[in-house]
Amino acid sequence: MVLRANPASLRVVQVAEHVAKGCARLARTFRGPGMLSRADQIVRASTSIALNVVEGCGRGSVADFRRFLLQARGSAQETLTLLRLVIPIDDDQAATVRSLQSSTVLILKMLTRLYEHPPPDK
Repeated sequence: MVLRANPASLRVVQVAEHVAKGCARLARTFRGPGMLSRADQIVRASTSIALNVVEGCGRGSVADFRRFLLQARGSAQETLTLLRLVIPIDDDQAATVRSLQSSTVLILKMLTRLYEHPPPDK
């Protein structure tokens, strides 16, 4: 079966882009030993979520699409773990981290739903 999905119309891509931007802003506030590697890793993992979904849409088959959704799911799990490791420096940053965690959990649920019910062939 051929898959013709417009990634810009998928809500999971929009939420993933929001999380990636939020993680990039958060990473700029990291301080201390290893901050560059931690910042780089959280930005790369969060960015990879949307990129994998979009690449899966471009592959053209449901099987390939699902394979890339699994990759996106792994990146979302990695992002969530990295967010759990953040030690907030103030209440504002703590609120930002909680918001990003909630959005990442939403992404995981959306990816599961999308895996089970891929976009229809148009």
